[in-house]
Amino acid sequence: MMTGWSLGDVMSGWSRTCVWSLLAVAIGSAAPPVSAQTPPRNPQRSRAIAQQGPQPTGKGSDAQTGKVPTTLIQLELLTGPEANSLKAADWQKACEERKISCTIRRGLQDDQPGVIEKKRGDSFRQVTVVGRLEKTGRLIFPDRTFAPGESKRLAEWLDELKTYGAQGTPEGQRLWGLTEKQFTSVMETLAAPLAIETEEVPLADVLAGFRFSPTHPLRWTTQAEKKRSEVDLSAPCAQSVRGFTQGTALALVLAEMGLGFRPRRQPDGSIDLAVVDLDEAQHVWPIGWYRSIPPDKVAPSLFVFREIHFSDIDIPGALAASTAVTGIQVLVDRANLRAKEIDLASHEVDFPLRKTTWAQAYDRLLSKATCKYELLIDEAGKPFVWVTSLQTPNRKP
Repeated sequence: MMTGWSLGDVMSGWSRTCVWSLLAVAIGSAAPPVSAQTPPRNPQRSRAIAQQGPQPTGKGSDAQTGKVPTTLIQLELLTGPEANSLKAADWQKACEERKISCTIRRGLQDDQPGVIEKKRGDSFRQVTVVGRLEKTGRLIFPDRTFAPGESKRLAEWLDELKTYGAQGTPEGQRLWGLTEKQFTSVMETLAAPLAIETEEVPLADVLAGFRFSPTHPLRWTTQAEKKRSEVDLSAPCAQSVRGFTQGTALALVLAEMGLGFRPRRQPDGSIDLAVVDLDEAQHVWPIGWYRSIPPDKVAPSLFVFREIHFSDIDIPGALAASTAVTGIQVLVDRANLRAKEIDLASHEVDFPLRKTTWAQAYDRLLSKATCKYELLIDEAGKPFVWVTSLQTPNRKP
């Protein structure tokens, strides 16, 4: 299932500077109406891109895509002045039984626990794992500890390092197990704008129109391929995401198919973008991000007081009217509303003439359909209004 994330959520616990800088420049220029940022439509170009056909996507790719380097694991356990020789001997014996290369020595003043990786070309890497051995027999590493008798658990962790290198398995880690540098690289790829029109364009042509860096190719897992085969790809895409970043656009298009995507770090260190089934996957790439600055600074046109009036119009019509005035595009969480049997078009709304802001008007007209809105940004800082159900948790600052 999808979860509502902010950049603050996924980056919690370590430096955010380089990733926020990707958004800061874009947000700094995002004050004018968004329509000025959207490239003019070019139907000929759209058709040309769609007719090129889909890029190679590594269909059904659940396995490793690159050759895993030969990895040598070296374990060093540092003892203090009150070292327990019997406990040290127990760990030494346990490591020998599990064929773990282990050195136990007196720690020096500058020695610190850690995991250090050194590469020799693309085919060999050495991972040195340094831990502190307490007199109680407990092993202390930067992000984990092992009690006496937990040699099996230690061996499992070292096997993980042998497969994935010093970063370990990406499963369960923040930012999909990527380093700050790796995440920034993915963000830069996904921050490129989508050049083609998508509304009323067959899904097959829309998917073919995305262009990703060879460094981070799009690959479909086996389960995602199965679900895609059940979708009518000749059906038109219901919303326009032209001019939005490829990250936000792809997340929205896939969500309407019951799919999502997320960065996937391979054992050889390469990173692809894995398309996954939302019924089985969590923590997929979000459709937009929570903004880091006040909403009236991100989209000031939504907070300008003006005369607003409409009657006998359905909610989609009212939302379209707001975009025409404010320049801020509205995107709808169609998959979520469909699951809750909410049809915006079935709700007609009246709005008596009054001087107010569109930010306030959204609250009134969307409440008719038990919906709400959030002001989000894409990977380049472009703002948009996100319409979803009232039950959906708000994005966090």
